[in-house]
Amino acid sequence: ERSAPLPGRPEGVSTLGAGDALGMTTSGVLDDEALQLALKDASVKGKLSLAYLDLTEITSEQATRVRAGAPNITELDLRSNNLTDLPDELGDLKALRVIKLDYNKLEHLPAMLTKLPRLTNLQMGGNQLSTVDASVAELRALTDLDLSGNRLITVDPAIARCEKLVYLNLENNMLTALPPEVGSMENLRVLDLSNCQLATLPDTVSGLVSLTRLEVNNNMLKTLPPSMGRLENLKDLDCRYNLLQEPEKSKAEGPVRGYLEYLKEEEERIIQEEIERLKPVATEVGNYLEYRMKLEDEGPLLRSRHSTTCGANHMYVFGGLLSHKGCKTNELFVTNLDRMVWMKKDPGGERPVERDGHCAVFDSNRKKLLVFGGRDAEKKRLNDLFQYDPETDRWTRLSPDGEQPAPRESASMAQLDEDTLVLFGGKGAGARFNDLWFLDLKRMEWTQAATKGDAPSPRQDAAICACDSKIYLHAGQDNFVRNDLYELDVSNREEMHWTLVNTVGRPPPPCHSHLLHCIDGKLYIAGGFDELGGQIIKFYSLDLDPSAKPADEEEEGSEGEAEAEEEEPAAVPEPVTADDGEPVEIKPKWGELDSEIEFNQNRSVGFSTDDQIVMLQVGSKAMGIEASALPEHTYWDVLKLANVLNLYELEIDSEDDRPVNQKKIRVEHTTISAGKDLPSAVRQGFVSVTGAEARMLEHVRDFHAQYVEYYPDRFHLLLDPPNECGVRKFVCTTVRPSKLSFTELYDLEPCARFIADYLEYEPLENPIMPPESIPSPYTVLGTWKAGDSFDFSIALCSLLIGVGYDAYVCMGYAPKEITENDQTRDTCPLLERETAAAAAAAEDALKTPQKKKAAPSKYKIKEPTDLTCKVDEMILAEELAKMAPPESKESEAPDKSLPQRPNLATAEDKYYGRRVHSWVLVRAGSREMAETVFIEPTTARKYPTDASPYLGLEYLWNHSNFWVNIQPGTIRKVPAIKNLDTNLKDTTKWEPVRAGVEEIEIPVVVEDAEQEAATGEATTEDGDAGTAETEAPTTSGQDTNVDNAAKARKSMTDAEDVNEEGDVSISPEIDVEQTLEMPASWVPKMVIAQEDFDTTCPRGHKTTRYHRCIHELFAVFGPCSRWDGLVEKLCTFSDDACKNKSEERETFRRRKDKLCERIVRHSDETKIERFEYGSAYGIKEIREIPDVERKTHFYVSSRAADQLETRHEVFGKRLTETFSGRDDHMVYRSIVYDPEGTARAIEEARAKAEADAAAAAASGPAKRRPKKVKFEEPPPVIAKMTQKFELPVNSAVPPHQCVSKRVFDIANESIRVDYHYGSGFITTTQKWFYKDGTSSITLVNPKDPKPTEIEIQEEFHALCVTEKSIASEIRDVEREIKDIVMNRAKEEMAIDLLSPYFDISRIKTAEESDDEEEAEQDAGFDYLEPYMPPIIPGHDLTVSEAAEAMEGCLNALKERLIDRANIIKGRLDREDAALVKRRNAFERDRDVMTPAEEEEFNRACEESTFKINILNQRLERHEEISKRRFLELDAKLRADPRLAALL
Repeated sequence: ERSAPLPGRPEGVSTLGAGDALGMTTSGVLDDEALQLALKDASVKGKLSLAYLDLTEITSEQATRVRAGAPNITELDLRSNNLTDLPDELGDLKALRVIKLDYNKLEHLPAMLTKLPRLTNLQMGGNQLSTVDASVAELRALTDLDLSGNRLITVDPAIARCEKLVYLNLENNMLTALPPEVGSMENLRVLDLSNCQLATLPDTVSGLVSLTRLEVNNNMLKTLPPSMGRLENLKDLDCRYNLLQEPEKSKAEGPVRGYLEYLKEEEERIIQEEIERLKPVATEVGNYLEYRMKLEDEGPLLRSRHSTTCGANHMYVFGGLLSHKGCKTNELFVTNLDRMVWMKKDPGGERPVERDGHCAVFDSNRKKLLVFGGRDAEKKRLNDLFQYDPETDRWTRLSPDGEQPAPRESASMAQLDEDTLVLFGGKGAGARFNDLWFLDLKRMEWTQAATKGDAPSPRQDAAICACDSKIYLHAGQDNFVRNDLYELDVSNREEMHWTLVNTVGRPPPPCHSHLLHCIDGKLYIAGGFDELGGQIIKFYSLDLDPSAKPADEEEEGSEGEAEAEEEEPAAVPEPVTADDGEPVEIKPKWGELDSEIEFNQNRSVGFSTDDQIVMLQVGSKAMGIEASALPEHTYWDVLKLANVLNLYELEIDSEDDRPVNQKKIRVEHTTISAGKDLPSAVRQGFVSVTGAEARMLEHVRDFHAQYVEYYPDRFHLLLDPPNECGVRKFVCTTVRPSKLSFTELYDLEPCARFIADYLEYEPLENPIMPPESIPSPYTVLGTWKAGDSFDFSIALCSLLIGVGYDAYVCMGYAPKEITENDQTRDTCPLLERETAAAAAAAEDALKTPQKKKAAPSKYKIKEPTDLTCKVDEMILAEELAKMAPPESKESEAPDKSLPQRPNLATAEDKYYGRRVHSWVLVRAGSREMAETVFIEPTTARKYPTDASPYLGLEYLWNHSNFWVNIQPGTIRKVPAIKNLDTNLKDTTKWEPVRAGVEEIEIPVVVEDAEQEAATGEATTEDGDAGTAETEAPTTSGQDTNVDNAAKARKSMTDAEDVNEEGDVSISPEIDVEQTLEMPASWVPKMVIAQEDFDTTCPRGHKTTRYHRCIHELFAVFGPCSRWDGLVEKLCTFSDDACKNKSEERETFRRRKDKLCERIVRHSDETKIERFEYGSAYGIKEIREIPDVERKTHFYVSSRAADQLETRHEVFGKRLTETFSGRDDHMVYRSIVYDPEGTARAIEEARAKAEADAAAAAASGPAKRRPKKVKFEEPPPVIAKMTQKFELPVNSAVPPHQCVSKRVFDIANESIRVDYHYGSGFITTTQKWFYKDGTSSITLVNPKDPKPTEIEIQEEFHALCVTEKSIASEIRDVEREIKDIVMNRAKEEMAIDLLSPYFDISRIKTAEESDDEEEAEQDAGFDYLEPYMPPIIPGHDLTVSEAAEAMEGCLNALKERLIDRANIIKGRLDREDAALVKRRNAFERDRDVMTPAEEEEFNRACEESTFKINILNQRLERHEEISKRRFLELDAKLRADPRLAALL
């Protein structure tokens, strides 16, 4: 404890001094004797006391004596003297810690104090100091400083550099102010400023975070700084006798904590007043406030791929790609969301390099900005982590521990909790990621999360947020732009499962680079870009609590609120249940918010911590701010704020409560951009109209006017709808007959299946109206890969006509389930085909004639008489024939036996009979079509025209004409189309648009590159090059017709004139009747890239739900293919809700492990896996029931060593194998195990292991943590082994002497040998051998000599050897079984896919186009480090240590080279053995081999010889390389300076 110093001299001490009375001083000078006594006392106590002596001076000689007599004193007491200075020689007392100079006449700090490095306590109260100069900063070790009772007027700011100062006393001075730098003294605990003349305290006093006592009484303070409210550790405050005003005076005299709270409130009030004073004037625009941004120096110029981060009431814009320069930057701009002023920072420290595509998060707990990854100016992807501190304005490069995430760009990062950041996905070198990483901000360590469940696909630019221990991930971009939502519960880091959130309502469109924010259990989405790169200006919300009460129920409750108050409290609502009593899952529902914002070409969006949405944009109509015309001067000059909770949800009708029509969005985008996304070579045909097209359009409009006049009650004709660019085209010219290069599309059913799978179906925006526009099949198939039923039909019709089918696009009416592609009432086509195939196989089996029985031998047992009733068989065959469908005479005839789709009842659909739909009609006659059929393009189902689900046909068209249906009873509002006449020549039933046009046969379009090169390209009037098509005539004279038509079109084209406005005028010399030729299709040649064709289905994945079945398709090749090679998945269920799985089938392609199919039957948990030829261990099929049995089939040709065909394991009980084509003629082997004996053996092994562990623990250290005993289970105990052999062909040994079966009964210690039946014998020879030496032999042929005792013993001994050999083989089999199981587990953990050549080429091209110029860094490997002993710094290795390290390094290389040589030798020996075996088999069976088998033998021998030669060359080369490498390493080691002791 420190005693409070007094302002005057102590009482009882006269002005003459105590020393004069004692005779120690003479006229204020210390005499030598007294000094000697004081030094003697100081040498004992370590303290030199010269206080109360009225010394006026201490001379240099005396200081020298002090230094010599007591050099190690720690305290010097010079109080109550008259000293004005101290000699410099006292500065040599380096051990001094305490100096007491109270009540002297010092006017400044003695210079010798700066020479004392250990000085911690300095007391100078009651002196005459007027100022504290800068020399006080040299007292770095000072902890206590007492300057009370002086004449101090000022204190130098350098006092703040005394960082260890804990106690500072400045009372009883004349101070009027303190330097602001005092606030940086973080260790100061006590500050006494009483009895001064202070009028104010600096605001920086709030920086004294350790301050516990503050005394400022008896000053002239009118108020204390409000920032003092932040002094959390302040316990004692004395501010009495000042000029404080009420209510602050009363608060100050009360409890300290209450006064600090009052100061906090005052500080907040002052801050808010200052904010309001400096904040610019806002312009209210709906729910938003718009502010004009100010500039302090310069603003952030427009950029892309930057980061916009909000935190601590600031917005940070970092990095990005500058729009006007095209270069990347590392600039950092900050704006205060209260002042709206752009500030360009110039921070210190190590700055991040220029980059874009990075991710940034503001750590709200530490108030720091964190930036990760991105791509620098050299196009190198990064994985570095930087931190920006706004308080110090400094960048810091962080180096977290643990495994680092791979370099990536466009990753997603969010703050999970106060100490954890989460990182997901991004794009790396040639691949995207879907990994999840945690960054512990306390330990600064990266950790990769181990997650389970259905993880999101690898993607970039996804939106991520975290709340309530859950992570939400929305949309992003993989090979496509997604709009899915995933949830990950991280409350238990050991068990984290990804879950796909199933939602309803109107979801956001597929988007990327957007933001996701969570407020009170709701997700909010804003910003980003859609699939076409357009900016999204709409906001969406998702309520994560599906149990919330609907809005309509809340309104009903509010109406009766008064009545409800009087009644009893309502009961808790029961969960919603279905008709069967099961609870109904209420899914989270998307809602669209009224964003109230207009399109702005340059907008950047962010969410602040106070739930405000912050938008930066260029210009504002409401504020009258125009964007700068110069891009180098354009920056975000307007800031827009709104509270997200103030944005109300738009009310959407139940009919409109569905996703926004994506086709409409795509058409609008293409129309606005005038087809700029189209190739320049074909764009002109989309955005313009030729003369022939204009004349045809004029004709069809006239036709339509007449049609409306004649049929006012019928639907308007879809004759000239606008295309995707908004240009009207005759609908017939939209059909483009095309023949693609894929032969799979040349037949009807595969082509229809391709269209149904390849395109994504989108229902019509208005179900009772045709689409507003009809895009070209070129765009639908090539770019959009999606469309409605009209787009499907036109694309399918174009392909079918191109390959010779007589196809037409139909427009009519269909039930709701057809128009919405709802197949939940239909059986899966795959199951239908399997059922039909099984029925056909059964029928063929019944029709198959029975084989004629061979005449029985008189020496064989007669076969039993067939007692089966032939009448029953005939009746069964007749019944099956009646039930079977009539056979079609042609292969293309439709299958009428398929179950028909039931029509929906009128009461179930208010639009019944009015829903517009389009499908395809294929007429009989072409391509051997036996019957006219309807093709549903969305499902590829085929219907007869009299048994279709369609409810009316209005009109149809193809590439040549347009026909209107005028057949009564087939047009509209009919139960089904019946008796439809498809003879289009009959004008009483069909009204053609182009009257008088002869119907021609459909040609097959030949689109061959050589023919196109030979014929050239036909030039249209607009100057575009169109693809010439050569049509294969099907009738004589068709070439002449085609040529005449081409000449007529050319003559018309030459006669046309196009004026400057683009209008087409017709030359008056040309007859109008001659110009009604069908114009050439404006659609370019349809081309589907190989990669798109391999994608198979939209976005590489398509799910279709059937009746109790879910069918999934996946891409086969390309970037959309699955990582595990899954291409098809079929799940069947036992209930209509598809919840209880019955069977699950998965089909795989391109698997390196050759897995091609997996079937799981959930009834008995049976799992079946089928493999292609070339799998490991030659496996063909594995059929397993867990813990029961496993049956494995093998490819016999892949098992050359043992010719194994099947292996059946009954776990723990039995093992059975079958063989084929073995040299020893064995066809069967069975092993029976002893379960009880096996259990005993395991218990014995465990007991022995526990005993050994206990003995080791007893002999080891006393304190050792017990470990779990591990032991290797012994092999199962064999009870019996059985072998069966087939009868050799053309053997010289009689059959009755060939072994048929051998049974080794190990449990009963016996061996039995059975032989084959001999010719004319009804019994067989048997031999029994017992381990006790006895035997029993039964010979079937009495002529055979009876074996002697020696022969019996020799045979018994051979059988015993065989028994051991078989047991050893069984152990090998058991090891192989374990290896197979382990190998399958490894294959499933590390799945590898094989890519064909063209796929590898595409991948290589994609990687080369990535343009990443990453410098290869040589990973330096220290070859000697693993063998170096621990080295003490500054010490070299001894000779023995150096020799041991060198020998260890050389031996390691030697072992590695020998292992490599052994591997090559092993492969060489196996090839030699296989060749020898193959030659022996050839010599044995040479006489019975066919020429094809001999040719196969020669080819196999040549291949083996080639391999053997290669292996020999490789072995020789390895020996040469090994010698060279060994000598090179030896030379390196001898030259290594660490092994200098060997020299």
